[in-house]
Amino acid sequence: MTGGLVTHGFDLLLLPLLGRALLRLWEGFQLLACVRRFVAARAHPKDYAPFVTVIAPCKGDDDGLRRSLPRLAALDFPDYEVVFVVESETDPAYQQLSQWVLQHPGRLRLVVAGLATDSGQKVHNLLAGVAAARPDSEVLAFLDSDIEIPPDWLRELVAPLGDEQVGATSGMRWYSLDNADLPSLWRAHWNTVILTNLKPGGSSFVWGGSMALRRATFAQLRLAERWRGTLSDDYVASAALRAYRRRMVFVPTCLVASSDGLGWRDLWEFTTRQILITRIYHPAMWRIALLWYGFFTLVVLGIGLEGLRDAWAGVLSTAHLGLVGLWLLGGLDDALSLLAVRQALGAQHIGDWRRRILFCCLHIPTAMLYAANTVVSLFCRVVVWRGIAYRLISAQQTEILWRTPPSVPTDCP
Repeated sequence: MTGGLVTHGFDLLLLPLLGRALLRLWEGFQLLACVRRFVAARAHPKDYAPFVTVIAPCKGDDDGLRRSLPRLAALDFPDYEVVFVVESETDPAYQQLSQWVLQHPGRLRLVVAGLATDSGQKVHNLLAGVAAARPDSEVLAFLDSDIEIPPDWLRELVAPLGDEQVGATSGMRWYSLDNADLPSLWRAHWNTVILTNLKPGGSSFVWGGSMALRRATFAQLRLAERWRGTLSDDYVASAALRAYRRRMVFVPTCLVASSDGLGWRDLWEFTTRQILITRIYHPAMWRIALLWYGFFTLVVLGIGLEGLRDAWAGVLSTAHLGLVGLWLLGGLDDALSLLAVRQALGAQHIGDWRRRILFCCLHIPTAMLYAANTVVSLFCRVVVWRGIAYRLISAQQTEILWRTPPSVPTDCP
């Protein structure tokens, strides 16, 4: 290239993107420091350990469920019960769960909830599990069936509830990079954006796949009533906790791993489903995502075209430096996330060095995927989740369209 550095007025639009990247880098350092504090305190005794009912809604024969069953039967916790909930006795998980329940009477139980008619099947199962909890259970914990948990998962999740100012505690899912192909890596990166938004001092969101709250809090929030007719357990719970000004605490040591893979079509369906659910249950967050990721994508595409034109002309421009800076800052943030996950889960879940490098290069593609998800969610209200198609009429009304994929397409792209 020849000549000095070329600048363009349009390049100024990179400044908000670089500023946000610097902020996320700072948040990455905070996340890493937080994880290290929790990991360092992991071996310390926990004072608050009342009787707990763990409710695990199940559907299908998940690899994660098979791996977690032995640990659920022998958690590092004084006294608890696990209530598995399936929709029917024909569910593939029913036979396996029945055998485990017989082997661990008094510790494990199995409940058949029946088919949901006007809400998500998971929410329907959760409500059946809550109704079946022992009367003396002081804390309700909720666990997705497709994840792997450490032996001290329940002890770590419940301990912060000893502070009565804490309304709920939550872990978060990490999609393991071990043996992950590109779609699986991209899903993990897409999900990491949510992980870095969780803060132990006071988050604005709890994840329903690894969540706990006092039974008295569950009653105070009227969660059983709020959940009826809905699809999203965690968005509804988070909104209720915010309404009652109850603290939500992210517990990094309750980060849980999921190792299932997926294809390109599954990646698109998964990410779009999450954004559509956000549009219905947290429209303010969805609008921010639409504006920010739309702006991000337009600026990066514009600057990218400008940079290509400058490169063709043989000149170095601020467009080139800005894009490189954006990519480097995003990669550093991703590297901090990987370090945090390694501290909490171990090196086996962050893959080999090739997958780590590729993961750290996905910042810009992931932002563009978010933009595409939010735009598509404008024109779609149907999601397919665990073999059931739902139409999201409103935050309080869900229509079940079918339970087996039909030959006709839905109105979702």
